[in-house]
Amino acid sequence: MKVCLVSQEYPPESGGGGIGTQTYLKAHGLSARGHDVHVVSGAFEGRPRTYADRRAIVHRIAVPVVSGAGVESGTTWLAYSAAVADRLTALDEEIRFDIIQFPEYGAEGFVYQVDTFPRRTARYVVQLHGPLAMLRDHVGWPERGSALDAIGGFMERSVIGRADKILASSHNTARYCAAEYGCDLDAIDVIHSAVDTRQFTPMPQPAGAHSPRVLFVGNLVDSKGFSLIVKAVLQLRAIYPDIQLRAIGKGQYLGTRIDREIRAAGADDHVNMIGYVPHHDLPLHYAWCDVMAGPSTFEPGPGNTYLEAMACGRPVIACDSGGAPEVVSHDETGVLIPPRNVQALIEAIARLADDHVLRDRLGANGRHWIESRFAIDPYIDRVEAAYERVLGKACVT
Repeated sequence: MKVCLVSQEYPPESGGGGIGTQTYLKAHGLSARGHDVHVVSGAFEGRPRTYADRRAIVHRIAVPVVSGAGVESGTTWLAYSAAVADRLTALDEEIRFDIIQFPEYGAEGFVYQVDTFPRRTARYVVQLHGPLAMLRDHVGWPERGSALDAIGGFMERSVIGRADKILASSHNTARYCAAEYGCDLDAIDVIHSAVDTRQFTPMPQPAGAHSPRVLFVGNLVDSKGFSLIVKAVLQLRAIYPDIQLRAIGKGQYLGTRIDREIRAAGADDHVNMIGYVPHHDLPLHYAWCDVMAGPSTFEPGPGNTYLEAMACGRPVIACDSGGAPEVVSHDETGVLIPPRNVQALIEAIARLADDHVLRDRLGANGRHWIESRFAIDPYIDRVEAAYERVLGKACVT
């Protein structure tokens, strides 16, 4: 098959999040099986260029700069979508793709899909990761009725409506989009995200570290549970004087309420803010911890950090909401707690800290669960099968 994957984020230049990493795994997995795979992504470092990434070909395009005071995110989405359309038009004339896949979030395919849908020759696949409307409803961003809500929501609805096949990274996202956008739920193929089990693999824990060791990986924002994990660790110092929290992720926390709470409690030595870490370095941090705590209020999909931690043989604490329960099984691969419940989080950390047998069992179960269901080979099997099904159908205009 001749496949083009459209994703503004694509490692290592950008995209440590779900969309970028899943596109990266798809590109390498499909091209390793002999498919002709191209990726259209943004050039955030250096100039626009085309280069080989193993067997896949990556086309980095310039990210338009929309100048002026108070520029709305929706207008930058439109500008980038137009740049994608220009590059895709030239590529498709040369290569004649069988499949072009777009993410729904960010609506990168909006201009191209709207302009070409009635006369397309390739089949258009839209991958659902978690649309803007879902974030609006469950996280509170963007504000309902804002320009981004209106413009971005219209764009995402348009790309979903102009798809020959819809894939979703979780049943949770599939159900939401079926209800929000009027999609046929039975026609959405749910293919859970994958993790590279060769890169993310169990390693010995470093000696000499304090205990318990708690790891947080994600944006340093309330919706990801960052403030909740800090509060829990501050209280747990009374029981575990050597407790350590290592926080990895983007976000401004210096000078914020959380930073002031840490300093006021004299807990600087207990909370280590690492900041952004390249994706390929994360396994070393998973190896460091006793438990990976990601009490995100709502994960649209399965949550890549949960998959990565389990692949590394570490037990996970997650919230019993969104897509997380689809991959984290309570008392089998991790511990599920109610969202925004600091006491439940404290109890979960203490339970795992006090029971190394439980930690080892959950970690081993998690690794087995990932190898059997979320490794790259079974993931690419399901992607290939979905592509082959859509190619076997007549193109409906």
